[in-house]
Amino acid sequence: MKNKQVIGLAACWLISLASRAGEPFSVVTIPAELSAGASAVMRIHEHTFKVKTPSEATETVHYAVTILNQEGKSYAKLEVPYSKLSKVSSIEGTLFNAEGKTVRRLKRGDIQDLSAISDVSLFEDNRVKSAGFTYADYPFTVEFRYEVTTYSTMTYPAWFPQTDEKLALESATFQVLLPAGQSLRYKILNRLPAPEVVDGPTERAYRWQLKRQKVADYEAYAPYYTNLGPGVVTAPKEFELEARKGQMNTWQDLGRFLYQLNDGRDQLPEPLRRQALELVAGETDVRTKIQKIYGFVQQHTRYVSIQLGIGGWQTFPASVVAEKGYGDCKALSNYTGALLKTVGIPSSLALVVAGRNTADVLPDFPSSQFNHMILCVPLAKDTVWLECTNPYVPAGYVGSFTGNRHALLLTPEGGKLVRTPSYRPEDNQQNRSVRLRLDASGNATADVRTTYTGIQAEAIESVMYTASPDDQRQWLYEQFRIPNFTISSFSFQEQKHTLPTVIEQIAIQLPTCATRTGNRLFFVPNQVSSDQILPIQYDQRTSAFRLPSSYLDSDTVFCQLAPGLGVEHGFEPVLLTSRFGRYQASVQMEGNTVKYIRRLVIEAGLYAPETYAEYVDFRRKIAKADRMQILLKN
Repeated sequence: MKNKQVIGLAACWLISLASRAGEPFSVVTIPAELSAGASAVMRIHEHTFKVKTPSEATETVHYAVTILNQEGKSYAKLEVPYSKLSKVSSIEGTLFNAEGKTVRRLKRGDIQDLSAISDVSLFEDNRVKSAGFTYADYPFTVEFRYEVTTYSTMTYPAWFPQTDEKLALESATFQVLLPAGQSLRYKILNRLPAPEVVDGPTERAYRWQLKRQKVADYEAYAPYYTNLGPGVVTAPKEFELEARKGQMNTWQDLGRFLYQLNDGRDQLPEPLRRQALELVAGETDVRTKIQKIYGFVQQHTRYVSIQLGIGGWQTFPASVVAEKGYGDCKALSNYTGALLKTVGIPSSLALVVAGRNTADVLPDFPSSQFNHMILCVPLAKDTVWLECTNPYVPAGYVGSFTGNRHALLLTPEGGKLVRTPSYRPEDNQQNRSVRLRLDASGNATADVRTTYTGIQAEAIESVMYTASPDDQRQWLYEQFRIPNFTISSFSFQEQKHTLPTVIEQIAIQLPTCATRTGNRLFFVPNQVSSDQILPIQYDQRTSAFRLPSSYLDSDTVFCQLAPGLGVEHGFEPVLLTSRFGRYQASVQMEGNTVKYIRRLVIEAGLYAPETYAEYVDFRRKIAKADRMQILLKN
C-alpha cells in the first residue's frame, strides 16, 4: 500500500511538471546552461523594422524575459521613446508566474506618458511611454509588445539582443523589410551570422537569428561594441527628414545633407558684427583672434539643449543665440563660427560622438552615429578645435569629451571624416610635491601640492566649479587611498594655459604613517599616490583592450625625520618598462630628509588580447613598487 502511495505521488508530480512545461514561459523549460549565472533569460525577442515609404517606417518589438532574481528586476519595466517625428501605436504587456500562468495584463491606465527632457535640456519634444509590473515571487516572466511609427527614415535601428552580462538568450530574431528592389546597408559585429535575404513580390526581407546564448563574459577595457554581444547596425542608402531628401552611402553624402540643412543660418545683427570687429582690432595673430572670439562666446552665452522636431539636426540661426544668450551644441558652434567669419576666419561645423570613454563612430559604416557638434578652425599649419558648450576650457582644448576620435566636418563639398586631437602623456600630468614631517612615534603631517594638466585636470576642474566646499572635501577624501588621514585644509587654483591647469593644495594629518616595531619604524614613502587597483585577470582573454588616455604622474616626497631618527635600510631604484609605459622609483638621503621620487608614464592605445597578461603583470609590479618600505631606526 505504501509503495502504491509513493508511485501515485510521483505520478502526480510528473503530471504537474508536464503540465507546467506545457506553458510557453514555464521556468522549468529553460535549459540549465542558460540559467547558470544569469539574473534573467530572454525567452523570445522578435524585432521587425519595416520601411513603408521613403518617409515612414514601423518598428515592432515583441519579447518575453524570465526574471530569475532581484538583479534582473529592471526587465519588468518597459520604456518606449517617441517624439514629434514618431508615435507609439500600441503597447501590450503580460505578467506570468514561475509556472507560466498568467497573473495579470497591462491596462490602459498602467501606461504612463512622460516627458523625456534631460537635465541639461530646456526645450525638447522627446517623450516616453512607460509601463511595467511589480512582483515579488521570483522567478517570473514579463512579456511586452509595442509598435512605433516613425516619420523619418534617417535612422535605422541597431540590434544587440544580449547587451547585459547577466542576461542569457533563448531565441531572438531581427528582420528589416524594404520595398522590393531596395537593399539594406548593414555592418555585422561580434560574430553574428550573416542574414537570410528573401525577395518577395512587394518587399525584400533581411533576417538575423540567435539561439541559446549563455551569459556573456564581459572583459574589462574592451572596446565599446565588443561587450554588446553579437549584433548588427543598419542604415539607409536614401532617406527623408521632414520632406528633405538625403543620401548616406558615404560620409560625403551625409555631410552634404547636413551642411545644406544648416547652411545660411550664420547671419548676425549688425551691432554684434561691429562688436566682434572691435574685439580683434589691431590683432594680427590668428590664434589670438580665435581666443578672443571664443572667450567672448564663453562669457556671453550658456549651453541649453534644445531638441524640437528637426531641431535635433538643424541649428537655430546665429541671430537667435545673439538675442537669447543661449543655445545647444549646434547653435553655439554655429554662432561661434559666425563670429569668426565676421573677423575673416573660416571654420566648419563638425559632428562627433561626445563623452569620456564612449564609443567612437564606426568609420567604415557611414550613418547617423553622432550626438554632439563642435567647431573646427583650420589654420595654415594646424587646426584649432573649439568646444563651444563649455565656459571654462581654453580655446583649442577638447580633452576626453571629444578628443582622440573621428569627427565629420560639414563642408560645401560634403562630409569629411577626420580625427580630433589626441593628447600625449606630457599633456596629461599629475605633478605632485609632498613635504612630510614624521615624528618618532610614526605620526606625520604633510603639505601636498599637486598640479594637474589636460585630462587629469578635468575631474578636479568640475569639482571646483560645481561642488560645494563640503562636497569638495568629501571628494578629496575619496581620491586618496590612505587608511587613516584627516584633511586640515585645502584649496584649488586654476591657471590659464593652452591646457586646463589646476593647482591643488592640501594639508593632511597622518596618524600611524609609519609602523613601529621595537625601536624601528617601517615607513612607506609613497603615501599619497600609491596605485593598488589591479586589472582583472582572465585565464584566456579573447578581446582587444583599450587604454583610453596617456598620462604622466610624477611625485617627489620630502620626508623630514624627527631628531634621532635615521635610515637603516632603503631600497634599490626600481625601473619597469613595457609597451604600455614606464615606471621608476628611487629614494635617497639628504641630511635628515628622505627624498623619494616616482614617475609613471602610461601610453594610450588599443592592444591585442594576447598582451593583456603582460599588462596585468606590469600593473602588479607597479603596485608592489608603490608599497616599498624604508626601515628607520631611533
